[in-house]
Amino acid sequence: MAGLNKFLFAVFLLLISETVSRSIDEDDESFLKNPKYKKYDELVGFFDKLVSSYPELAKVYSIGKSVEGRQLLVLQITEDIQGEHSERPSFKYVANMHGDESVGRELVIYLAQYLLLNYGKNERVTKLLNSTDIHLMPSLNPDGFEASKEGECESLSEYKGRSNAKGVDLNRDFPDQFDKNKSNDDEYLFSGRQPETVALMKWVLSKQFTLSGNLHGGAIVASYPYDDLSGDKDCCEESRTPDDALFKHLASVYASNNDLMHRGDACKPEKFVDGLTNGAFWYSVKGGMQDFNYLHSNCFEVTFELSCCKYPKAEELPTFWHQNKESLIAFMEQTNIGIQGTVVDENGEPVKNAQIMIEGIGHAVKTTHHGYFWRMLLPGQYNITAAAAGYETPLYTPVTVRADRASRLTLTVRPHPRPRPLSDDFVHHNYLMMERFLKDINAQYPNITRLTSIGKSVQGRELYVLEVTKDPGRHIPGKPEFKYVANMHGNEVVGREMLLLLAKYLCQQYYGGDERVQRILNTTRVHIMPSMNPDGYEKSKLGDFQSVRGRPNAHNIDLNRNFPDQYGPTVDNTVQEPETEAVMAWSSRIPFVLSANLHGGALVANYPYDGDADMSGGRANPAPDNDVFVHLAHVYAEAHHRMHLGQPCKNTPNERFPGGITNGAKWYALAGGMQDWSYLHTSDMELTLELGCHKFPPAADLPTYWEDNKEALLEFMEQIHTGVTGFVHSHIGHPLAGATITVGGISHAVRSAADGDYWRLLRPGTYNVTAGKTGYESITEEVTVPANGTVSLNFTLMPDDPQHWSSAYDFRVLDNIMYTAYHKPLELYAKLAELENKFGDIAEFRAGDSLNTALLHELKLTADAGGPEETKFHVALISNLYASQPLGQEMLLNYARHLATAYHIGEPIHKRMLNNSVIHFIPNLDPLTMKILRNYDHTDKCDVTPIEEEFGDSLYNYLANKNLNPLSNYTREKAFARLLEVERFDLVIELASGTEGVSYPESAKIYEQYAQMFQEHRTPGDIVCQKKDDVVHGDLIDLIYERYNVPILSLGLDCCKMPKDEDIAWVWRHNLAGIMKVVRSVNTGVVGFVRNEEGGPLRAAMVAVEGSGRQLRVTPNQAHYRALLPPGTYRLLVRARNYHDQTLTVVVVDGVIKQKDVVLRRINADQIPGGQFEEPPLPKDPNTVYITGLALDYNSVPVNARVSAAPLRALHAVVSNTTDARGRWVLALPVTYSGREVVLSVAGDGYVTRTKHVKLTGSVTANQIIKLEKDDDVMGLPRLVFVMLAGVVGVGLVALAACCFDCRRRARDSRQDYLFSPLPADDKRPLVPDEDIADIVRKPYYDEEELPPSETDSEEDIVLLRSGRDWQANEQD
Repeated sequence: MAGLNKFLFAVFLLLISETVSRSIDEDDESFLKNPKYKKYDELVGFFDKLVSSYPELAKVYSIGKSVEGRQLLVLQITEDIQGEHSERPSFKYVANMHGDESVGRELVIYLAQYLLLNYGKNERVTKLLNSTDIHLMPSLNPDGFEASKEGECESLSEYKGRSNAKGVDLNRDFPDQFDKNKSNDDEYLFSGRQPETVALMKWVLSKQFTLSGNLHGGAIVASYPYDDLSGDKDCCEESRTPDDALFKHLASVYASNNDLMHRGDACKPEKFVDGLTNGAFWYSVKGGMQDFNYLHSNCFEVTFELSCCKYPKAEELPTFWHQNKESLIAFMEQTNIGIQGTVVDENGEPVKNAQIMIEGIGHAVKTTHHGYFWRMLLPGQYNITAAAAGYETPLYTPVTVRADRASRLTLTVRPHPRPRPLSDDFVHHNYLMMERFLKDINAQYPNITRLTSIGKSVQGRELYVLEVTKDPGRHIPGKPEFKYVANMHGNEVVGREMLLLLAKYLCQQYYGGDERVQRILNTTRVHIMPSMNPDGYEKSKLGDFQSVRGRPNAHNIDLNRNFPDQYGPTVDNTVQEPETEAVMAWSSRIPFVLSANLHGGALVANYPYDGDADMSGGRANPAPDNDVFVHLAHVYAEAHHRMHLGQPCKNTPNERFPGGITNGAKWYALAGGMQDWSYLHTSDMELTLELGCHKFPPAADLPTYWEDNKEALLEFMEQIHTGVTGFVHSHIGHPLAGATITVGGISHAVRSAADGDYWRLLRPGTYNVTAGKTGYESITEEVTVPANGTVSLNFTLMPDDPQHWSSAYDFRVLDNIMYTAYHKPLELYAKLAELENKFGDIAEFRAGDSLNTALLHELKLTADAGGPEETKFHVALISNLYASQPLGQEMLLNYARHLATAYHIGEPIHKRMLNNSVIHFIPNLDPLTMKILRNYDHTDKCDVTPIEEEFGDSLYNYLANKNLNPLSNYTREKAFARLLEVERFDLVIELASGTEGVSYPESAKIYEQYAQMFQEHRTPGDIVCQKKDDVVHGDLIDLIYERYNVPILSLGLDCCKMPKDEDIAWVWRHNLAGIMKVVRSVNTGVVGFVRNEEGGPLRAAMVAVEGSGRQLRVTPNQAHYRALLPPGTYRLLVRARNYHDQTLTVVVVDGVIKQKDVVLRRINADQIPGGQFEEPPLPKDPNTVYITGLALDYNSVPVNARVSAAPLRALHAVVSNTTDARGRWVLALPVTYSGREVVLSVAGDGYVTRTKHVKLTGSVTANQIIKLEKDDDVMGLPRLVFVMLAGVVGVGLVALAACCFDCRRRARDSRQDYLFSPLPADDKRPLVPDEDIADIVRKPYYDEEELPPSETDSEEDIVLLRSGRDWQANEQD
């Protein structure tokens, strides 16, 4: 019996084991059915399908594009994909790097399906996804795959398919460790490489992968780093990494689980022991991907060759899957071997970019931004430590790595308690000590330093500047200039000491072999000014935390309020101090590109602008280069150990700075700041860096300040090498100094230096860059700024020929540029009248034909002058709103000539403009212009101001009803107001001067786009305008917009109000493109008609444009609306009384006027009961167009009706049909009716016939709802007939009723009378005179039925009297 039990138990165990084995092996592999290769388009759709099926596990993204524009797709798979899991290591498979090596591509797709299908079913898969962030890239070379041919085991001729679309082998395109020209800068890393390579490199550098597999074909082997050899050897020598043993293990994990690979001789004649090889031993590969992963990131990558045939037939794919399935999964599981942990500081805060070092292994990995690290290691005992900038490196910590799971470890690092370098210099330096320090450095390092003074302070102290660079003392063409300025406020001393330390550090490191410092000083000329205010420093006091002692200079002037300000002079900057003048002269003399001004009292990176118009502060006032300034501020704040935290100082607990940066004006507004002046008056982009809360801290704190700022100071300097750089030369090769370099979309220019070199800092992206110089023709080039480093762009400018320019840009209207002069009013009117005579088909000069034009003469330009204008945009160009700005009238005249000439010669853009619009030219608004011109002496009058009130001011006073002049009747002002009311301009463009800014209604931000259009297309003047905040002018623009619904766009043409005569031509040339761009907006917008359902115009309708604040009235005739809008997406609200509002979303495209007709439903048109009905099915017939709709009554109930359609003015219908049970109907018409208008007629029994005008659009004109009103028929009779008949019947019924009543009365009278009354007791007369019944005896009678008989009454005592018939019957009886 015992033997039998054992046998049964063994059988049970066998059954259980077999069951378990099958349950594990029988994973869902349904994807293996019908194997085929997925082409690119199929792959895109397939990945999207996976993501939609597994939204909690999968996400698809692209790391870039191939040469031919295909996305480099990656499928990310992990548990809770939408959450952040910083603690999970990241793994990747990259396949199809060689486009014709296709097995890996499909295996990655199979793997994705396998993981998703079996998550939650297979414990191993579930554990993997719960612990690892997996990224699967099927193809790094989709272009090559599309060019390859299935079934080809070797590459096609010229390696077509293997290489990318440009014929480059991507696995030879990465940076190589033995490249003699190698460098760590971005230019070396990315320049000249293929887009696929660059995309993958950036992906690897940005994502901290731990482990990776690179899937290839053409052999069957696992190849591990290094792939390349130094020298000229091609093979047969191992090139080992510091982690050679680990790489062999990782390769073996894959090979040992693939029987064919482990055998090592699958693809004869090659033989690999255990299926493994060192890459370089097999053959040397320069520029391979797996080496790049190991050398430049945390990622350990192994290359797996999976098939002898590169592109086998698809039916073989399931076999390859079964061969590699276990290997693919086992290799991924290796991500979680070794040590996983974090690096934190004493407060438990994560430390990023800390190097994790293993004693005895010369390769480190770095922590992530969250302080996590993953260091793969084989089982064993290791010593580990972490090194981070600014922190002490702790002693090695012993760790035991187990084979079955990763070891967990937290490493804590502490800040340096005392500085290691420059230890003797952590002291405060007064003026003499500072002077000695600088001279010592210059004497010690004469080949890379130069000490100069740019001037003297009020008290005669030298303003020293130490130049640190290779080959100091001169500007080297192409080498950018950088400066640091500190101690502008004398008691803010941290910056002063940091710059002294920086100067010594740069010199020591340069000669100490520091490649980074050498690169900085070899490519950049660095200027260090430790103290701009040495006098103030001498008054300051050690330990000062937040006082102002020593802050100003010796004249008690705050130097950071002493620079000229864009918003005008103040008490503090009317006269510049010696220190300010020295810095201004120095900054103007040297073409600085980037700089920083070091302050104290807070901890923040502050960027322009510092001031705003009203100096109120609290709101940002960004500069045109705001994105670059924000980036620069982030660079310093992020590199600083504490600044990026944005923590407040103890004396200002509520003053927090997100990310450690702030816009100056948002923090607090100041006028006369140095950083704003530098940006506006030089080519320099400057930040203000507040380095700490303590203004004059003890010397013991200086080491900490140095460690906090050292890296940030270096990284900020390196930002000078981002953007666009190059040279501007004349056509004969001479350098052109002072050429303006402008960027489309950014209203700020930099200028070329004396040698023609320029630098323009920009963020990565594509830009239009224009170089221009007076006397030369401008050139615009498109350029793409890389993610890192600079791009070179040189310009060669041709000499300017006014006539050549006129022919090229102004249709050779030579009057606009030759012998230019200001015109008196009558002269100007005569010039405009000439245009009517010359271009009578488009021009109409109006002077005196109405009350308005009697005072305000105007020229109108439009196609078909005198024709209908209701559906055209109306744009007015006005000038001389202020008499002191006569420049605008000359631009107005020039543009009128330009536009009329362009139309006359048939230029298509201008013809389209005048077909779409009416352009009104209204000069000489201000009658004082005549006085200004009469006294003009042909010199610049940039700040001319009339004694009398100008028209713009008097117009504002009249409209605002304040400060009115009792002696004025405001006739001209009233005429202008009437003009605004009558014409209802879509846009008024004021041509102003005295500024190069643009003003528009404050409440309508959509007009900001027009302002940008103007600024982007004009050429700025040679000087920077001083901003003047004309409050009255701005209020006037706002008031006109609010009261008359007319937007005014005021375009500033030149900083000078009235430049001299000969400069008018230059102003015209600088502004023509900008004016043209704005006026050309008449070709962009939305127009349409507003009608009711019957096709009638709704003349009281209003159209509101969201974001503009405007309500557009439709025209009084055709109910036409027009909305002049810049490109963008808008919502239009259309409203009319007694009609339902309708909202339209319109996408406005540049150069397109969209026609959006609107049909409004009456308010009583309710929804259909039961919800929406499906459209009836329509056959597809290219020769037929359809109209569909519903026939309903006024309760929205479907009606059985007959529907027909007839052309306009036709007597008979061309098509008819009937409705179905749901009220639906369909009419089919010949395709020739497309775009035409027809009349629908709908008739139903019991309803009044309705008609409706419908314009056929497209193949189907749908949703035509016809509401029918019940007719007046009653019981099939017209209402009048029914009323008359009902009256006759009524009279008859009344007569019949009267007759019946009379008959009944007579019948009642014929009956026996029964009169009951009490009889006297002695009355013995008989009741009935009949002698035969005289024996009847009298008895009592009770007429009250409910009176009960008394106890003495009997039934015989009661006599019941009945009718005469009863009596007679009784008598017969």
